Order: sequence, then structure tokens, then C-alpha cells
Amino acid sequence: MSAGGFLLAALLVGVGGGLGSVARWGVRVLALRLLAAQGREQRSEDVRPATTVAANILACFLLGFAVARIGSAGGTAGFVYLMLAAGFCGGLSTLSTAALDVVDLVRRRTFSLALAYLLLSAGTGMAALWLGLVLAS
Repeated sequence: MSAGGFLLAALLVGVGGGLGSVARWGVRVLALRLLAAQGREQRSEDVRPATTVAANILACFLLGFAVARIGSAGGTAGFVYLMLAAGFCGGLSTLSTAALDVVDLVRRRTFSLALAYLLLSAGTGMAALWLGLVLAS
């Protein structure tokens, strides 16, 4: 890859990552607004585990879809793949927040919930990735 191609790839991954991060934040804001509309005010910390799982599942599904549709294509499609896979899906998903959620649940002494959250996150993420691959193939 030429220096210009590398710079373009880095820029596209950055743009995709920024958009994915904004989308992850938007999932949380949407959940808080939906709960408020139902008269159920919630703190952001209380909603975070569910919205983190939702964002991670969506990112895994989209990644599976992108891998099946674009894969390791070259040229323009390769740049689109980098923006979607490494950028957007990488920004939308978040292992660090999922890890923080598990630690918070353990600190609250809800060990079984922490384990269930961890297994649910990993299991549904893998299933969503597989579903994206299958549906796009």
C-alpha cells in the first residue's frame, strides 16, 4: 500500500470509528429517551449494560455482513471495508465498556448477573456475527 493509500485508509478508519462511537452513544440516548417517554426515568449507569450489549450485538451483526459482502476486496471496496469493519464496527462495539459493566456488577455483588452478562455478551455477539455472515452470503 502506498503512503497515500495508507493515509486514506487511516482517515477512513478514523471517520468510521467516530461515526460508530456516535452511534453507540446514540443507542444509550435513545434507550434513555424511550424509558423517559414511558415514565420510567433511569440513570445512564443503570441503562449502560443493556445498551452496551445492544451496541455490541449490532456491531457484530454488521461486521459479519461486511465480511460476507466485501471481505478482503481490493481497491475502493477495500477502503469501504476498512471504514465499515475496523472503523464503524470497531467504534460501535466496545469491549472496555462491557468489561466495566461486569466489574460494576461484581462490585454490586450480583455475581450471577455479572456471569450471565458476560456469557450473553459473548454468545449473542458470536451469534449475531454468524447471522450477518449467513444473511449476506
